[in-house]
Amino acid sequence: MIQSNKGKASDAERLNPLAMTIEEAAHVARLSRSTIYLALRDGSLTARKVGRRTIIRVEDLRQFLAALPAFESQRVDGDV
Repeated sequence: MIQSNKGKASDAERLNPLAMTIEEAAHVARLSRSTIYLALRDGSLTARKVGRRTIIRVEDLRQFLAALPAFESQRVDGDV
């Protein structure tokens, strides 16, 4: 019996998706959905619409994360 892969994602597509939902983007970036929505609202993250679905390209999420400011530790008096 020959099975069709029509409509099914390949292993490569599952492991290296080109785009993801807002929920998936929040999960992989370890951010809340609210943070993702705020970034979309202020323009620091770009999304695309496909019908009613909102998707975020993986490279757009990477650029957003790379543009975040670096953490700088604030030393308290007496800390070494």
